[in-house]
Amino acid sequence: MTDRGRAEDMLFAPIPGSAMFQAFCRLFFICYCRLTVAGQDHLPASPFIICSNHTSHIDSAVLMTASGLPFSAFAMLGASDYFFASWRRRFLVSRFMNVIPIDRHGQHKSLRRSLTMCEEFLQRMHGNLILYPEGTRSCDGAIQTFKKGAGLFAIDLGVPVVPAHIEGAHDILAKGKFIPRPGTVTVRFGEAIRFKSNQFDCRRGRGARRAAVELLEQRIHGLSRRPPRGDVIGLPEQSVEEGQATISISAVVQGGQKTKNHGPGQSVGVGRSKAEHPRDI
Repeated sequence: MTDRGRAEDMLFAPIPGSAMFQAFCRLFFICYCRLTVAGQDHLPASPFIICSNHTSHIDSAVLMTASGLPFSAFAMLGASDYFFASWRRRFLVSRFMNVIPIDRHGQHKSLRRSLTMCEEFLQRMHGNLILYPEGTRSCDGAIQTFKKGAGLFAIDLGVPVVPAHIEGAHDILAKGKFIPRPGTVTVRFGEAIRFKSNQFDCRRGRGARRAAVELLEQRIHGLSRRPPRGDVIGLPEQSVEEGQATISISAVVQGGQKTKNHGPGQSVGVGRSKAEHPRDI
């Protein structure tokens, strides 16, 4: 890799540590905090990005458990000033989770450096990313305004992006709290979206990233409102060409295509979702 994104700057958990953490979380969400998942079948084949709201330190454990995939298959984009500034916290987290540093107050150059590390994890390790576009945990549990830098990762990494909403995690372990309380948590996964990259066209690229952030924010808000079965609230106008659904959003956003549980060439429209059947983990 180039010096823009060195592998040694990433935290890689050993397989045994990741497996232990996975087993602990599964028991935690069975015995202490009941976890319900809707839309797990919307997750495509790896690699992909889960883009979610963020209210608690348990969010990443919630999403990885809800996915049904090994924890070792995920890396979280974590604030460098929080996860990497303290050697004690860095050592502890690196025993159990893969973390890619991101400077949440950084400029374009630092975001590009994080982007390079994400590309390494996605392509060489065929892993998946967890991205919190709000940039930090919400203090009151409400969804905050998304950071525009989230569009850079959604567009330029070139993999499907799955919007997700977590409900109940704030009540279990709010920001500033250290001991989780018993409760229930629900994860809703939306249809995957594949964005068309315009990384070689700077002007269109910026517009595409803004549109991507707006669309993801809209989708996650829609999941939080629990739309009726078969409907997704407030989506942009869509068009369908050659059997593949696309979203008309400045002609730069391309609709997600199912790659899991569907045969070759079969696509699923992103404007209308199938009925989601929640299930308990």
